[in-house]
Amino acid sequence: MLKTRDAVLCYQETQSSDKSTKTIDLNLVDPVSALGFEFAATNGTTNNKNNPLPFAITKLEIVDGSDVLCSMSFRQAQALEFYKTGKQPLLREDEGPSAGQTIGCMILFGRWLWDRDFALDLTKFNNPQLKITWDLTNIRAVSATTAFATGTLEISAWAKVMEGQPAPGKFFMDKEIEAWTGATSGDKRHELPIDLPYRMLMLLCHNYFANVDISMTKLKLTCDTDKFIPLERYTKQLDAEMAQLFGAVAVWKRFHSYSGQQVWFPVFSEPQLKMSATTLGYCVNYPWCWSGLAELGEVNGAGSTVVADNRIDGVIEGHSLHCSLPIPMGQMAEPDTWFDPTAYRKVELITTERSATNNTLVAEQVRPN
Repeated sequence: MLKTRDAVLCYQETQSSDKSTKTIDLNLVDPVSALGFEFAATNGTTNNKNNPLPFAITKLEIVDGSDVLCSMSFRQAQALEFYKTGKQPLLREDEGPSAGQTIGCMILFGRWLWDRDFALDLTKFNNPQLKITWDLTNIRAVSATTAFATGTLEISAWAKVMEGQPAPGKFFMDKEIEAWTGATSGDKRHELPIDLPYRMLMLLCHNYFANVDISMTKLKLTCDTDKFIPLERYTKQLDAEMAQLFGAVAVWKRFHSYSGQQVWFPVFSEPQLKMSATTLGYCVNYPWCWSGLAELGEVNGAGSTVVADNRIDGVIEGHSLHCSLPIPMGQMAEPDTWFDPTAYRKVELITTERSATNNTLVAEQVRPN
């Protein structure tokens, strides 16, 4: 019989610094199936437009001295969680005056929560620590009126522990292995580690007005200079296939805006935006909506264009959460189908570049405890 428990590492701890790193010692003796996180911050008294809290949580790490066991941004971790669980992520973004934004994610060390075959055994490491890095000024400076209010970030973290369970021999190690600025043409080669099997790769690109296929047109995974080519696909077609495989995501967001303004949201491919103005008699729609961005059109009951901020609730459905593209390396639940690079001297991902976007590559590898 499997016994499970949640070990709270910190609960709604308010951080006095707007840009810092919090370190938590991980001294749990039972296998850890996952780590969960929740972050909250408060807007200034006027609004906090187009300043999503996910951008402020810049790194989630597990380290053992210089050995990095996990390292991702919040946006990478949340996108990866969606592809691993298929569940709705915690994204409650509210741009209104003095409103709170609350977001969360879970880093799983196995195929699913409470996976007995894959989990993190912290007793195998000398000094395991969790490091959480944030920057409330990442998009714009803190402000008492029009950004995040200073000193309002709250952090919660917990571990999902399998009490008394024999420790599995392996866990999933999720890491950003490269970040780069794209080019408008040409191929870029990314050499991958060849020490451990891969369960999946994930690209995360970010520039509004640019889906993944706008950032790069083609992907090729090559081993020993084309001795074996596990992947060679056009990005747009692969993105459509991954939408079928993993399904759509729907997120809620409360905008504080008006007609003619552009609004941001975290769903990038084929977004469908359903909006409702909360002011009686106002009607809101959008002339265009794509790549995490839309322009609002809004009129009042008399048919006049609205030109003052008001509260607009929206639900956005689509795929490519945070402008991401998953690349499974076999059947997600079947270890004997995952890609083992150890038989090759060199493994490269080649991206055919299309625009100067900010890009990252995340790898999920199977690592011994």
